Amino acid sequence: MEELRSTEVLDKEILEDARKKAYKILQTADDALAAQNRDWEKKVKRSVNSIQKAYETRLKKTTEEIYARLPLDKRRLRSETAEKFLVRAMNDFLRGLNREALLSILINELSGRIKACINEKAFQEKPAFIVRYSGMSFSETEELLKKVPVSANAFFGSAYETEESGDLEFAEDTVVHEFPFIVISTQDLKITASVEEAASALMKDKRAELIAALLGQEALND
Repeated sequence: MEELRSTEVLDKEILEDARKKAYKILQTADDALAAQNRDWEKKVKRSVNSIQKAYETRLKKTTEEIYARLPLDKRRLRSETAEKFLVRAMNDFLRGLNREALLSILINELSGRIKACINEKAFQEKPAFIVRYSGMSFSETEELLKKVPVSANAFFGSAYETEESGDLEFAEDTVVHEFPFIVISTQDLKITASVEEAASALMKDKRAELIAALLGQEALND
């Protein structure tokens, strides 16, 4: 009996010792976990503060850039808007012209280019011509060429006398133009004239006057 009691006491002591060791291990683990959590919280807080400072710095810089660029952006926007109004007004004006007026514009444009090239050797040798047109019919193109102030014979030679001669070829241009357009080509030279180009040149030369008329004098500051 004495031995049994001694064994029970020993078992209890072993269990109690094991319980204390387990408790100590768990307590140490809890303390280590708590310390680790505190370290992570500190790291996260430092990271958040760093990110926040970087964001605030970037936001301040971006805001300064926007405010510095704002006057230029406003001027650019006004300038683009004025240009759109100008182009739209010019196109509306051209669409309001009758056919004779549009063809007259093209004749004037073509005449100036032909006069600049009439003494070129390539034209004096009476080469074969290819005439491409758009925004007008074949008959309008023929009549237009006859109305060019420079003598047709001096420019085209005998090739102008008949389309079937093989020296003067007519064809519609592959690009469709809203307004009359013409290209006269030889092996060495090419002359292009169009109502759009005439309008663009006018807008370039008279831009200030046209914008002032459309949008007022203050628009000229752009």
